[in-house]
Amino acid sequence: MRIVTYRVMTILVVVGWLLMLLTAHPVGATTLAPAKTLVYLPGVTTPDVQSNVQPQGKLPTPLDSSWHLTWADEFNGSSLNTTNWTPNLWGGVANAGNNEQQIYTPAAVTSSNGLLHLQATQQSLDGYSYTSGVINSYGKFAPQYGYFEMRAKLPRGKGFWPAFWLFPESGSGPAEIDTFESLGNQTNTVYMTNHWQSATGASAQSQTAYVGPDFSQDFHTFAVKWTPTELVSYIDGVERARSTQGVPTQPMYLIVNLAVGGHWPGNPDATTPFPSSFDVDYIRVYQQP
Repeated sequence: MRIVTYRVMTILVVVGWLLMLLTAHPVGATTLAPAKTLVYLPGVTTPDVQSNVQPQGKLPTPLDSSWHLTWADEFNGSSLNTTNWTPNLWGGVANAGNNEQQIYTPAAVTSSNGLLHLQATQQSLDGYSYTSGVINSYGKFAPQYGYFEMRAKLPRGKGFWPAFWLFPESGSGPAEIDTFESLGNQTNTVYMTNHWQSATGASAQSQTAYVGPDFSQDFHTFAVKWTPTELVSYIDGVERARSTQGVPTQPMYLIVNLAVGGHWPGNPDATTPFPSSFDVDYIRVYQQP
């Protein structure tokens, strides 16, 4: 009786083990790769996507099922994720020129309540009248092509100049993709620009201005789809600009900054509120295999 019981138990164990294997791997089933596929680039350290990417549900409206989320920062931590970003511009220079009046400092880059804050403050530092924040992914993430989306709320005030842009990791210009730029005294307008170098070596650009809601009153999405043949810009999921000339073909890294003053926005005046911040909810990058 005891021997029969052992045999029965052994048979039950084996049957259960086989059922478990069949359930986990049905006959004829194909094992699929994870949707989050990393794109490795020479000389670029790709962040741990699994620890940064949250479940996002469906793809953004402009994309079909051939696109996959490959990189993201949800800014859910209590400080900047330095695996993804460096809180300076081009190795720590004060600003990008353009007669800007701020000096970028890591202290102006904070993260709280699921948001990245680039804060502009009126204070003197190293000969500049204002401090502000910038982050860039140089040496950490520089994809070639993709769909780049940011959800953000823009600052309002004369002299503010928030932007989300891409620049060649090789450092060779004037190639540049401006996903969007805006001026603090004109917060219902965003500019989407493609910069390139013409055949004669002269700088060229294609720029579109979109007039919509006041982007300083609520969060909106700003995106660009970059393929080998075109750049298509989107505001809140709706196409607002398209460029087929001078489309860059080299890997580019991401830059997010809040400039203060300059030739284009003009300098702050007595009405400009300080401190003010450029608040970013997330940045996500989707790519095709």
